[in-house]
Amino acid sequence: MRHSNRNAGYLLRANLKQNLKFSLIWLVILIMMIASGAGKLEAAFAGGASGSKEIVKMLQAPGMTAMFGAMPKVATYNTAIVFAGVMVVFMIILQALWVMPLMIRNTRGQEESGLLEMVRARNVGRTAAITAASLELIIDSVVMGMLYFASLAAVNMGGTDLYGDFLFSLGMVVANLLFGAIALLFAQLTNNTRTANMLSYMVLTAAYLVRLVTDIQHQNLTWLSPIGWFEKANFYTDNNAWALGLALLVSILLAASATMIARNRDLGAGVIADRTGRATAAGWLRSVPALLWRTERGLFAGWLIGAVVFGGVMGSVLGGVGDILKTNPLYRKILDVGQINAANQTMVLSFLGMYLGIFVALAVTAGVQVAFRLKRDDNLGYLSVIHAEKPTRTTISASYYCFGLLVGVLVLSVGLLSLFFTGNTVMTHPLPLKYLGRLFIASVPAVVAFVALGIALVGLWPRLSSLFWLYMGAGLIVQIFRGLFDLPKHAGNFTPFGWIANVPVENVDQTWLIVMVVSAIVLFILGIAGYRRQDLSL
Repeated sequence: MRHSNRNAGYLLRANLKQNLKFSLIWLVILIMMIASGAGKLEAAFAGGASGSKEIVKMLQAPGMTAMFGAMPKVATYNTAIVFAGVMVVFMIILQALWVMPLMIRNTRGQEESGLLEMVRARNVGRTAAITAASLELIIDSVVMGMLYFASLAAVNMGGTDLYGDFLFSLGMVVANLLFGAIALLFAQLTNNTRTANMLSYMVLTAAYLVRLVTDIQHQNLTWLSPIGWFEKANFYTDNNAWALGLALLVSILLAASATMIARNRDLGAGVIADRTGRATAAGWLRSVPALLWRTERGLFAGWLIGAVVFGGVMGSVLGGVGDILKTNPLYRKILDVGQINAANQTMVLSFLGMYLGIFVALAVTAGVQVAFRLKRDDNLGYLSVIHAEKPTRTTISASYYCFGLLVGVLVLSVGLLSLFFTGNTVMTHPLPLKYLGRLFIASVPAVVAFVALGIALVGLWPRLSSLFWLYMGAGLIVQIFRGLFDLPKHAGNFTPFGWIANVPVENVDQTWLIVMVVSAIVLFILGIAGYRRQDLSL
C-alpha cells in the first residue's frame, strides 16, 4: 500500500494549486447560500408568528416538498428546523456539482490528457493519483464544514445550539465525501471522463428523484435515496447521527473499491469495456456535425430521458398544489367554488413558473456541455486532424455551437411537455394549452440566450468559460429563493431567469423577449468570430 501511494503528497500539492480558483469560487457560493439562507429565515421568523406559520405552510405544500424536501413533523417550528428542511437537499445538490467533476478531473481526466502517464513514468505509485484526489476531497470538505459551522454560529438562528450547527456542518461534509467517492468509483470503472461524468450525474439525478417521490408519498422509504439519509438525520430536532454514519461507511467502501480497481487495472483502461466498433467508419461520418452526433448521442439521449422522467415526476405533484386552498377552512368560508378553482389555477401556474427556472437550467446545462466540448476537444488534440483537413474553423465551431443549441432546446421541450401533460392528467381542472405556449415562448429564447453566452465565452475567453456556471447558478439561486428570503422583486434581473419570472401567470415582457433574441444572435456570432482567431489548443 505504501509503495502504491508513493509521492501522493506531491500530486496532492499540485492538485490543490491547480484547482484553487475553482474550489474557492464554489466555497464562496456555498458559504453565501448558508449564511444568507440562515440570516433571511431568522429575519422572517423574527417578524412574528403569523409570518413564520405562512412560511411553514408554504414549505409543506407538495410542490415545495418536491423541490426542497419534506419538513420534519414537529409540534412547534423554529428558524433552525425550517432552515434544515429547506437547505439540506439543495446544498447537497450544489456540493455534488462541485466535487463530482473535480474528482473525475483529478483522476480519469489526468489519464485522458496523458499527464498521468508522464507522471507515472517517474517514481509515482499506481494509486497515488486517486489517493491525492481523495485527500483533496477531505481537505476541501473539512474547510467547507468549518466555514459552515462558523457561519451558522455567527447567525445564531432561533432553536439552534452549537451541537446542532456542528452536526449539520458534519452532515454536509459527509455528503461531499459520499458523492465525491461515487465520482471516484465511476472514474475507475470507465475509461473516459465523458462516461464517468454522465454516470455520476445519473446517480445524483436518480437519488434526487427517489427522494422526491418518497418525500411526497412514502416518507418512510426516503432512506432508499442517498440524499434521503441526510434528511433522516433530522438536524436541529432528533439529530440522528446514525444516518451520517451510514453515509460515511458507504463513502469509505466506495473509495476503497475505487482504490482497489486503480491498483489492478492498466493505465487508461476501465472495468466497463467499450463496445467494439466497425473496422471502417461509415461514409456519413465524414462531416463534423455527423461526427458530433456519433460521439455525443449517448449524452444527448441521457439528457432527453432524464428530462422526460423529471418532468413527469414534477408534474405528478401539481394535482396536490391547488388542493391546498380547498382544504383550508378559512378560504372555503370566504371564497365560493368558482373563486377557489380560479385561485387553485393561479397557484398551480405560480408553481409552474418556479419549475420553469429549473427546466431552463437543465436545458442550458445540457446545451453548454456540448458547446464547451469544443474547448475540451481542442485542448486534448482531438481536433488537430480535423483542422488539417477541409473543414474550416467556422464550420467546426458552428457545428459544435448549433448542436449545443439544438440539444438545449430539445431537452427543454421534452421536459416541459412531460411536465405540462403529466400535470394535466392529475389535476381536476386541467390547464388550457395557452399556458404551455407561454412557457415555450418565454423559455426557449432564455435557453438560447444562455447557451449563446457560453458560446461567446468559449470563442472569446476560453479560460474564463467556467465563470458561466457561476453566472447561471447565481441567477437560478436568486430566482428560486427570491420569495422565500424576501428579496427585491427585480433582484434576479441580471440573468434571463429574472426576465421570465412571471411566466406563465403572465406573458413574457416583449422588451425582454427582444433582448434575449438579439443577444443570442450577437453572442453566437461573437463566439464563431472569436474561435477563428484562436491558436490551436489555447
